[in-house]
Amino acid sequence: MHPTDAAIFGVQDKDIVNVDIDDDERPLTFKNVLIRVSDKFKLEMHIDTDEGNAAQIKSGEEGTLMLSEKL
Repeated sequence: MHPTDAAIFGVQDKDIVNVDIDDDERPLTFKNVLIRVSDKFKLEMHIDTDEGNAAQIKSGEEGTLMLSEKL
């Protein structure tokens, strides 16, 4: 994500978060998602094809970033 977005969400490069997909038919939480911050990035999450198909996620769907508990 871009540094501006990181500041808004209160995260830093290499933080670990969860991403909640609130879907009526197939709600899902991606756990242990690595945050990458650079001025060359935009606010976007990339998942592999198998994960997207299993969760029935389509391009452009939105999720909710949830801060993980620190270990």
